[in-house]
Amino acid sequence: MGNKICLIAPYADLAELACAVGRETPIPFDVWEGNLEIGGAKAQQAEKDGAQVIVSRGGTASIIRQKVNVPVVEIQVTGYDVLRVMRPLIGAGKTAGIVGYFNVVKGCRYVCDILGIHSREFILPTDYTEIDWDEIRARLRRIIEEEGVDVLIGDTVAFANCVGNLGREVLLITSGRESILRAVEEAANLLSVREEEQKNAQRFEAVLNFVHDGVLATDERGLLTVVNPVAEKIFDVQRDEVLGLPVTTVIQDTRIDKVLASGSPEFDQLQQAPAGHILTNRIPIRVDGEVKGVVATFQEVSQIEAAERKIRQNLYGKGMVTRYTFRDILTRDPQMKRLIKLAKGYAKTNATILIQGESGTGKELFAQSIHAYSPRGQGPFVAINCSALPPPLLESELFGYVEGAFTGAKRSGKIGLFEMAHNGTIFLDEIGEMDRTLQARLLRVLEERQVMRLGSDSLIPVNIRVLAATNQDLRRLASQGTFRVDLLYRLNVLNLPMAPLRQRKADIAYLADYFLSRYQAEHRRRIEAIPPKISELLERYEWPGNVRELKNVMERLVLSAENGRIEADTVRLLLEEMQEIWGGPAGEAEVPDLLNGTLQQIKQRVIAQALQREGGNKSRAAKRLGVDRATIDRLTEE
Repeated sequence: MGNKICLIAPYADLAELACAVGRETPIPFDVWEGNLEIGGAKAQQAEKDGAQVIVSRGGTASIIRQKVNVPVVEIQVTGYDVLRVMRPLIGAGKTAGIVGYFNVVKGCRYVCDILGIHSREFILPTDYTEIDWDEIRARLRRIIEEEGVDVLIGDTVAFANCVGNLGREVLLITSGRESILRAVEEAANLLSVREEEQKNAQRFEAVLNFVHDGVLATDERGLLTVVNPVAEKIFDVQRDEVLGLPVTTVIQDTRIDKVLASGSPEFDQLQQAPAGHILTNRIPIRVDGEVKGVVATFQEVSQIEAAERKIRQNLYGKGMVTRYTFRDILTRDPQMKRLIKLAKGYAKTNATILIQGESGTGKELFAQSIHAYSPRGQGPFVAINCSALPPPLLESELFGYVEGAFTGAKRSGKIGLFEMAHNGTIFLDEIGEMDRTLQARLLRVLEERQVMRLGSDSLIPVNIRVLAATNQDLRRLASQGTFRVDLLYRLNVLNLPMAPLRQRKADIAYLADYFLSRYQAEHRRRIEAIPPKISELLERYEWPGNVRELKNVMERLVLSAENGRIEADTVRLLLEEMQEIWGGPAGEAEVPDLLNGTLQQIKQRVIAQALQREGGNKSRAAKRLGVDRATIDRLTEE
């Protein structure tokens, strides 16, 4: 393999001079001799041998351009070259006949005009195969005789073929050292740019070949210019067979031609392909404000669904990330807005926060938002309901255990939730339900920031932030002896009191409108906006179940609406039913009525009474009835 630059010299003197220049410059290049068709053949051979730029002169350069696929740099005829030839004609009163290819003739013409030399021109065709040298010599004789040409000027190639034996003085234009050096330097710069473009093209191709999305691109005519392997698979095509074809003939149901015409991008569009449904984005390629093509990316819907399932299983399934931020807290209530501002300030600290409020007021929503807003937002968020598990199981979940810690323990042991929350946040919901023994262990974690697994005798340091929530009065529980006072002090470093919905009148209609829109979309029903009369009914209700109850009521109203309208009578009946569940009279007088109806109705009435006596706390109601909380949730929703 030769050098990446090859100079094809049309005549021997130029080849010799080029070799001399090559010995003086650090730019490596080969020098081959060959004029016109011979030079073209040698250029083709140089390209096969690895040449990436060809340097030549005059007509030979023109012929080479037609025969190779690499750039061709022409050794230009400089002013110095022409002046060297023209100097003897200054003031001689002779007429010069300029014979050659256009670039040579043009350069000589300018010099003749400047020096005041009378000249005539004869331009040779650039297509060497069309030249009839006998006819050209005959035409030259006529011009010489008719115009009185005294001297013939041209380059060596032209003269070698047509000016011999014409009986006139001949001046040859040859390229000097500076012309060759300039052409070689231009070739080196062109080679550097070409190599950089090739590197970029290779990088681009590598990216296209390894991305998970299918990628297509077209030019301004809609002809395919890019098809990556994923796109080949999606559309069941071979790249080499479809490049250069109109995209509309290769892909069915495509709108790339429409985007090309309109110049407007299209995002997240479903499209049918041989591999199944795909999600596509189509973006116009703009150059100087004009659409010069379209690039489209494709994802198979089945792969998107599989990836989503994997993310949910690995992250949300483990409860290790948050789903909500402060932007998800919808409110128009000034008190709630102040609470959000306060919570944002608390989020920037590492202090423990106690969130207190009735069930359904959004305590976990605030906990997740605080974590997401905090410096620990990129760390894990671990949540657990302290009333959902019996004390022994809750202890093993929180602290983990080593092999053989108890009967049924895993051989490899188990990491606890405190360890999982390392460098993140742990959220202890319904902390008031925690057993006193566990309260003591939790207190030690808060004080020492160390945990000990069950069955182990070694401490594990943890970097955690603790958020706790309760719907109970912990001070009252502490005075009753069911909650440790020292733990209360440790938890209550910062406090967020959640206002019940009945104290946030401005939010009732606002949230009702939000839930109306949400459930319309979810259940695919079109419902008219809530009229002021119904908004007043909703605002007068006390909402003992808070936002959770409002959410339930709005879904029921959407599902029961007739003719796309929520009627005031329906709202009254539903609210009266909720009032009976939450606030009906208690006592022995109701016991006979409690046994009326079906078993399912009896269960629901029993649960309603238990919830009433426990202030709406589902966990305590479940404990009172000896069932789990899931049973309470299921029966109250039926």
